[in-house]
Amino acid sequence: MKKLNVVALLLFFAALVAVFTLKTPQTRAIQTTVMNVLSPFIRMGSHTEHQVQQIVTNPVDVARIQQENESLRREMNRLLIFEQKYHLMLEENNKFRSMLGYRQQSAIKLTAARVLRRSAANWWTTVIIDKGALDGIGTDSPVITEAGLVGKTGKVAERTAEVILLTDEECRVAARIEGTQAKGILSGERGGFETRPNLRLRFLDRTLKIEPGANIYSSGDGGVFPAGVALGKVKAFELKDISGEAVVDAAVNFGLLEDVFVVHMDSPVSP
Repeated sequence: MKKLNVVALLLFFAALVAVFTLKTPQTRAIQTTVMNVLSPFIRMGSHTEHQVQQIVTNPVDVARIQQENESLRREMNRLLIFEQKYHLMLEENNKFRSMLGYRQQSAIKLTAARVLRRSAANWWTTVIIDKGALDGIGTDSPVITEAGLVGKTGKVAERTAEVILLTDEECRVAARIEGTQAKGILSGERGGFETRPNLRLRFLDRTLKIEPGANIYSSGDGGVFPAGVALGKVKAFELKDISGEAVVDAAVNFGLLEDVFVVHMDSPVSP
């Protein structure tokens, strides 16, 4: 640094010291002006220092807030789980109330059963239920729900039984069309794994005038199935070579089958 610059810097500090140490009116005026200029910066620095001190001296508050937030989050998640369980229990309760009411109103002797297993390869043909020979279940016993006919039992073990579904072509039911004298044989048909097969009511008179939406019920002919069990509704009527066929939409939702009743046909049956 040049000597001239050093001398100027020393003179500046000397003047600054004189301004803040001398007591003359002129120096006081200069001091006041300098303080007014520096005051906003001094206040800003003081405020920042105070905030830093608050954070440094009170670290427990930040930790406590984080702990409270975490506790509230856990409580909220717990309440959401309880809400989900409540709705599931309510839905299950309503389902069992409906089943119990149907069982009490029915004149047929019924055994309640639950679907244990169904194979993807036989999704629309068979299911396995948790009742068997030790529960009084026999072969060719009708299986129903409150919505309508599910099918009939096939092979029976001590504690389990196979149910041949109405959507299988091997399950054939004598049926009638509501409001008419028309009768036929209802059965399923082979379909793809991803779509529910249609039911078909075969051997109908070709001259029949059947409107879509007509109800189909079991007729009771043949003695395997009780009369008056809902089978489905007519979707369309088709003319074949020597007879007519009705395409039927099943009354039971076979894709959501969980709980069923097995009918004991040796008990009194009301037509």
